[in-house]
Amino acid sequence: MNKLLLFLTLTLSGLMLPNSDPRPSKFEITHYNITFAPDLSNRVNPAKYARALQDVTILSKLTENLYPSILKQGRSEQQRDKFRVDFINKGLIGTYNVQTQSLSLDFGRFGTNQLARINYIKRRNNPAEFLQRDIARLNSEFSRIYNVAKTQNFGADVWTYLKEFEGERVLQTENGIQDDAGNTYFNKYKNILIITTDGYIEAGIYGQGYDLSQRRVDDFRNAFISSGEQDLEAYFRKRKDCRIKPVQNKKLKNVEVLVMELFDRSRSRDGRAMIHPTDLDILKLFWADWLKQSGVKRYELQPCADSKEEAEKTILNFLGVTKKTDASPSIN
Repeated sequence: MNKLLLFLTLTLSGLMLPNSDPRPSKFEITHYNITFAPDLSNRVNPAKYARALQDVTILSKLTENLYPSILKQGRSEQQRDKFRVDFINKGLIGTYNVQTQSLSLDFGRFGTNQLARINYIKRRNNPAEFLQRDIARLNSEFSRIYNVAKTQNFGADVWTYLKEFEGERVLQTENGIQDDAGNTYFNKYKNILIITTDGYIEAGIYGQGYDLSQRRVDDFRNAFISSGEQDLEAYFRKRKDCRIKPVQNKKLKNVEVLVMELFDRSRSRDGRAMIHPTDLDILKLFWADWLKQSGVKRYELQPCADSKEEAEKTILNFLGVTKKTDASPSIN
């Protein structure tokens, strides 16, 4: 009995003693680096292509969720997220007299000064700059550009845009930072590219593998129907000659692409399919193959959303973010 009591005493004492040899841990913090790139071709003309939502509304739903939903996803402080509106055709920056400084947000500019970051995000202590003002300015500038594009639009060169998507648009994991306890923190970036486009690539270069024009869609459909094949995907796999050329850009292996607002021109204005396979069926095949062969890390293709709520859900699900409200615990 004495031996048993001694054993239990030593065991319990060992459980209660503090760890005399704590091992430093490594932590990975994921930040969001989001680029919103709208196709400002004739698809933005509501008289030509009627959609439930304009890109202005989709952007506003995204910026509305920056705080708290995105900024508090998996973190409570030291957010280094970046957000920008980008242009598929860079020449439009001058054509539309774009105020580029109004179209980006950088939460990493505060460095380790979390108090300044909190004051900016929550507008505390009368800061000279604050998030809601900058979001309003960003949305306003994009709305102005979008309204101009409705009457002055140009074919979006999406192929070249993906080929050149690099530089500050793709951020890598940073070197670890150690705290006093020896723990190491790594800042990892989730690079997200959101493209709003009808899916038709009609930028002026045709018949060389860089486009996905209406004619190309029609020709593929006619060839499929004439072939007598029943499986569209199987037929597409056989036709290696008709695919979009993959881009050569190693940066894309770290980029996740969400394509929204694919528009089906083969449907009537009331939504009836006028022919099968539909344009949307074909667009998805070509885009999926193109993005995969171009080496993007992950992609998702979505047709036109029917409501703001649907667009919001699509974006948050792709980001892996849970919608939050200001009633959530404080950011600090």
